[in-house]
Amino acid sequence: MRRTICILVALALVFGITANAGDNGAKSSPRGIALSELWEDTALTQGLPHSFRIYQRFPLSNGLTEQLRLYLVNPREWKTCDRRPAVVFIHGGGWGGGDPDQWFPQCRYFALRGIVGASVQYRLTTGTNNIDTCVADCQSAIAYLRRHAAELGVDPKRIAVVGESAGGHLAAALGTVTVDAGLGESVPDALVLLNPITDLTTRWGERLGISAKQFSPLHHISKRTPSTLLIHGKADSVVDIRHSRAFHQRMLELGNQSRLIEVPGADHAFAVFGFGPASGNILAIVEIDRFLSALGYLTGAPIPFK
Repeated sequence: MRRTICILVALALVFGITANAGDNGAKSSPRGIALSELWEDTALTQGLPHSFRIYQRFPLSNGLTEQLRLYLVNPREWKTCDRRPAVVFIHGGGWGGGDPDQWFPQCRYFALRGIVGASVQYRLTTGTNNIDTCVADCQSAIAYLRRHAAELGVDPKRIAVVGESAGGHLAAALGTVTVDAGLGESVPDALVLLNPITDLTTRWGERLGISAKQFSPLHHISKRTPSTLLIHGKADSVVDIRHSRAFHQRMLELGNQSRLIEVPGADHAFAVFGFGPASGNILAIVEIDRFLSALGYLTGAPIPFK
């Protein structure tokens, strides 16, 4: 039955019935959209299927279970038989704060562009949890997405991960530390790092002590590190831009694909809805769109903003 549905849809496309999302990218909206329209329950986003998967469970001392969720936003035309690229967002917050819903607007944008958007919930560094716990959870999330790609309508060979600040560290770790650990199922196919922490031998890794280097992405870059886009504010008052510059430089030294965009006047979290200015939010979305388009994950121009 699933195969029949896919064949019928394919025939419909051949004979000129055009869906909103083309092959892997929606045609640009005929009008500019406002950032506010990417919030839930707007006329623009109401038709996008929202769901979540529990990708990990942990028993608690009180007999209950802690559940970690992978939140998903699919294009309107999404089907389980699809093989669409996915873009997965990892929130920041110093590993001890933040929330996956900070990136739901971006998930909706990319669903409108025809690919699957996802946002990861991971255990925060409270109690006995440390940064290595966050890394392990993100590894599990990507592995889950790959293992269940066939039922989620995702292409397991086209999974991009976007991380911001501490989430940028976690995303970078997936493409470096995770590679060295031999956990290929958890390694993304492309990275986008926004104001990332890449060097844990600085003050950022003090809580890890002698294990800091083990989880420091800068020290695990190899020729197997995926294609990477880095975007960092030149006025970042929280994470020094040298984190991005050093990562980018090392990538180039190894002959890897890497691009660094330094944003004049931009402070930390400029890309996060509710924290950065609208111009910063839009810049990040558009540059991520262009990066994914260059990799063949999207087709057509970015959706214009007004």
